[in-house]
Amino acid sequence: MRSVVTYTLSQCVKCMKCLRACPTNAVFIQKDRVHINHSRCINCGKCLDACLNQGLQSKGSTLVDISNYDYTVCLVPSSMISDYKTHEQVEELFYAIKMLGFDEVIDISDIEGQITKEAILLSEIEHGKSLISSFCPVINKLIEVKFPMLLSSITAIDYASEIAARQIRKRCTDKGKVGIFNCCECIAKLNLAKYPYGNSQFEVDHALAIVDIFPIIKANMGKGKLPISLCKEGLQSCNPAMMMIAENHLVADGFDKVCNILEHAEFGLLSEFDLLTLFPCFNGCLGGNLLWGNSYLTKNNIHQLCNVKEKSISNLPFEEIYGESTIDDVNDMRSIQERLVFFSKVNDQLEQLPGYDCGACGFASCRIMAEEIATGKKTIQDCRIHRNEVKQNESK
Repeated sequence: MRSVVTYTLSQCVKCMKCLRACPTNAVFIQKDRVHINHSRCINCGKCLDACLNQGLQSKGSTLVDISNYDYTVCLVPSSMISDYKTHEQVEELFYAIKMLGFDEVIDISDIEGQITKEAILLSEIEHGKSLISSFCPVINKLIEVKFPMLLSSITAIDYASEIAARQIRKRCTDKGKVGIFNCCECIAKLNLAKYPYGNSQFEVDHALAIVDIFPIIKANMGKGKLPISLCKEGLQSCNPAMMMIAENHLVADGFDKVCNILEHAEFGLLSEFDLLTLFPCFNGCLGGNLLWGNSYLTKNNIHQLCNVKEKSISNLPFEEIYGESTIDDVNDMRSIQERLVFFSKVNDQLEQLPGYDCGACGFASCRIMAEEIATGKKTIQDCRIHRNEVKQNESK
């Protein structure tokens, strides 16, 4: 999948803060502009947070795209619902979203509940394997880029939006051209759709950034209600503090904490846990960077919402909730021996570099530069510090 981060040349001041902030060294500067390495980018948004001049941006689809379809459906995740205190407000929310021009507005909390339960069942079957359950593409991509030894530990459960979209298409075959739109609470989920980033493998057609449509939704609040029932387990699944877990399950939120857990898991130091449920955002999906509410207050909201008009989790068959979209196709098919040889080449090049991690070459660290040299994309002469040291030695 492509990065959702785009570069705005006119607003970039070349401060290189984005290079420093990127946890996977996906950001680099070449030919006086910022570039994003799509194979490394995990869409965590840390570069966007570091860019004070909006030289880097991410955008979803727009409501104008509704007009391209005969019948439109909008998917609403639990994280968006949890900002409201009463069931009446939630029904007003769904009506306000429908007023944006959609034919249907669908709550997917029941599917979110089922995939959470399914992950627990899998961990019981695979006892002792330390399965990793994350319905966030940031975690799945992070494992692919930095912790590939853990790829086999990821549960092959599909994203809730994709499962819901497949069910909608099955029952809407007589509706003409159906357009499915997903409300996204974070920039990473903007990538789980055909548009705007061209990921044709997904069932969802368009990803909408919640922050972009919120002003219109707010203006429509109080104009009517759309009857809705919610799934307790689904609402709880978006907040790590609310999830029902067993003693042998580990739930963690926050990017640094998650990275630390994955490092331990890679070395087999968490084998006492059957299931690792990981959220890169603090407070889980409730802390998504495209939401408008206060994630500290939503726990009380969930408590209240779970007591009214509760519906059970969905009961979709096994084959309907599993898919391959949770991880990208892994292009690195090298054997362990081949990787060790490459690792040795990188270390040899790294010894010749100054080790300042100054970023003058356009990369965040000397190690990334060493990898570029080892693959033949760069030479040692592309390091400005090394080049200047050679010139100084020659002039003596």
